[in-house]
Amino acid sequence: MAKPMIGIAPHLRRSERRGDAYFLYASYVAMIARAGALPVILPLAATLEEARDTVGRIDGIALTGGGDIDPARYGQAARRPDLVGPSERNESDLRYARAAHERGIPALGVCLGPQIMNVEFGGTLLQHIEEDLPGALPHEDEPEDTSPDHEIEIEPGTLLARAAGATNVRVNSFHHQSIDRVAAGFRASAKSRDGVIEAIERTDHPFYLGVQWHPERMPDSALTRRLVGAFVDAARGAPTS
Repeated sequence: MAKPMIGIAPHLRRSERRGDAYFLYASYVAMIARAGALPVILPLAATLEEARDTVGRIDGIALTGGGDIDPARYGQAARRPDLVGPSERNESDLRYARAAHERGIPALGVCLGPQIMNVEFGGTLLQHIEEDLPGALPHEDEPEDTSPDHEIEIEPGTLLARAAGATNVRVNSFHHQSIDRVAAGFRASAKSRDGVIEAIERTDHPFYLGVQWHPERMPDSALTRRLVGAFVDAARGAPTS
């Protein structure tokens, strides 16, 4: 049986001297390959039609981490405009999130990924957890690349709970934003003890799940193996219940 093809949405790295470049951490590719799928790096989609066409040729899609979504997308002014990611990249991810839902293909969002999913369907974000949720746990990597790991509680009966095989797990944390108002059609499927939403999933789709942590940075974790394994199984057409 052929391996399912998983498209991975890349970063966009700006360079005036050499031109813009697609960029993707190899850990994303390794994570998908280790789960038994064929990873492919996707082009940015300039239109929704391009996104639909691309999504129609793959078996699943992974939306990766990156810079902030422009808060104008959910009706707010940017308080940290220096952290807003390239518009072409984020607009492309928003289109892919929409197209994956329309086509019914499995989608796994990582860090920025669930935020993209939520905003595309009308949800909002906390622009900066430290300011918007006083007393919250540390969630941002300080110093750089040092994760303040913490536990999360997964809602029983959710897709995430079935994939993880547990309702209390420990995850890494590399984000300063999180989901605020959950978009219609989604449910919050995990939270940290401070109330920060750590995962969302659609209730009208077989596998449309976004997690706030970075499973690709936890390659030896049982949680990563189970979560990504369930995603790849869904891309093969296996039932998710």
